[in-house]
Formats: sequence, C-alpha cells, structure tokens
Amino acid sequence: MRLRDFVGNQRLVEILRRGRLPGASLFTGPEGVGKKTLALSLAALANCKEGAKNELCGRCSSCVKEAAGHHPDIRLFQPHKNLIKIDTMRELNREVQFRPFEGRLRCFIIDQAETMTEEAANCILKTLEEPPETSRIILISSFPHRLLPTIRSRCQAFPFHPLGREEILRYLEDHLTEDHPEMRASLAEGSIAIALSLDLEETLEQRDRMLELLTSWCGQESFEALYKQCEQLPLRSELKTREGVRRYLNLLQRIGEDLYFLQVDTPERIVNQDRLDDLQKLSEGVELNWVRDFLYHVDRARWDIDHYVNPLMCFETLWLMSSRETSNVGNRHRQV
Repeated sequence: MRLRDFVGNQRLVEILRRGRLPGASLFTGPEGVGKKTLALSLAALANCKEGAKNELCGRCSSCVKEAAGHHPDIRLFQPHKNLIKIDTMRELNREVQFRPFEGRLRCFIIDQAETMTEEAANCILKTLEEPPETSRIILISSFPHRLLPTIRSRCQAFPFHPLGREEILRYLEDHLTEDHPEMRASLAEGSIAIALSLDLEETLEQRDRMLELLTSWCGQESFEALYKQCEQLPLRSELKTREGVRRYLNLLQRIGEDLYFLQVDTPERIVNQDRLDDLQKLSEGVELNWVRDFLYHVDRARWDIDHYVNPLMCFETLWLMSSRETSNVGNRHRQV
C-alpha cells in the first residue's frame, strides 16, 4: 500500500514516514484503523530501492516481494490459537541478530502483541531494550494495557485514533459499489476493517433489539422485565460471548449518542436516521443528564469487557447502574 493512499491518522503517518523508525515501537489503537498495514508499509519503505520523497516505488524487487508477503527482511509474527508462545519469540531473538539479506533493515512485526504469554514477553525484553542497529521491531496492539509494563516501557508508543465518519465514507465510496455506504460508515466504529466486513442486515437487527430494550427500560422500572427480554433468543446466546456483548455495547453507545444529539438540538449528527421517529419519542422521555450517565455506564461496561469481566455480568450491570436515574426520570414524567 502506498503511504499517500493511507486513510486517517495522517499526522502520525507523516511523522513515521519522514522520521527514523525507533528500534522498538508500539502501535496502539482500535482494531481496523491500519496499524498493521502501516507497519508493513514502513518496513517496505525502509527497504525500497527506488522510492523517493518518502514514498514506496511499488516496482523494485523489494516492494514486489513485500507485496507478495515473502520479503526475507520483513517478518510478521501472529498468534496461533490466540497465543504467541515463547518458542515464537525465541525465533525472533535468533533472527534479529542476523544482518539484512538484501535490504537496509530487518523489520520484525508482532501483531496482536497482547496475546504473548508472560514467558514469551519476558523472552524478548533484552531484545527490545537493545535491538541491533540493523533491526527494527514493531509491536501492534489494540489492548496495550494487557502488555507487561516492562514491554511497554521499552517501546516508543505511537497511538492511532479511530477514523472519522467522513474519512470512512470517502473510502467506501471509492472502493464499494453496494448501497448504504452512509449507514455502513456510521456503524463502523471508526474502523475501515469493520466497515468492510459489516453484515449490515444483521447489525441493523441487533441495533433494533437494543433500541427496543432501551425503550422498554426507560418506560418501566422492572429489571425483571428487562432480564426476561435478555433471556430470549438470539439475544440470550449472543450475550454469553465477549464479542457479542461488545457489539451490543457499541450499538447502545451509538443510540445513546443519537439521544444526546437530539437533546442538544443537532439532529443532523444522528447515526440511526432510519429510526429517527423512535429516537425522538425516546428522547422526550429522558433528560440530558440521564443520557450522559447512561453513556458513561456503557463506556464503563466496555472497559470491563476488555478487562475480562464476565460478559453477561457486564451487560446486566450496565442496566443496574442506570436504573436509579431511569426510575427518577420516569417518576418526574408521570408527575408532569
């Protein structure tokens, strides 16, 4: 991928393409914002034979080999069965000592670095602290808090941010021909990868379940009634998985943000425009402070999910934490 075609995080891209890549780097940020893509492009740029003005030529033998995935000086390490074990990092320790075979630098990229076992992480500490002059190591992680502090302290961190909706929309309009790019971009959570892989029909069905659940919750005070709704299929099975709960929390966040936009009179910013009438009715029954509190609890539940709290417990706790505020809002509206 040409660096000029990279979407989002342009300031960071410019810093990395024009500067000298540190011996050990840590690329952090949400999934699907281009961390691995940029790491591979920078590795290719370091070995490009004809490139000028900090850009890949795309023609030389080095670029061709990197594009095909078999450049001898660029190694990509990825988890096997959700783990990177010590033998894999021992291999990196051996390989990093060799001089480049045909390029200027040897580049070692560890994708999903948070999946390293503690033994594997400890194994590469010395290498990260003093990498050879002709080697560069890039760790990639969407969950850097899961890395050992000793790993993080030895790497220069480069944070990637979620992409803007307009950035994703422009990309989809250039690369996709199907309908509803606007909705796909709105539900992409700042990630081109999510936008491309999204099952739009299924996602909208899940969105509707959450909107129905939130409407029911704001209209009555019974947690038992909400619990019964969560026990119905397919919601029941999906709430047992970490990914399922994370997906529903993301949808709830979008709905909560839409309620906020209605409360502050900026309806043009609403994501779920196809459910605008339902959102307006729901917005009339809640207050701005409740919306803010609800968004806080959603964000807290997402943090819990990323820190291995039981998925179903995360989801149920979200509603319990917002129950007092909902009850008070309902009482005020009944009095009116």
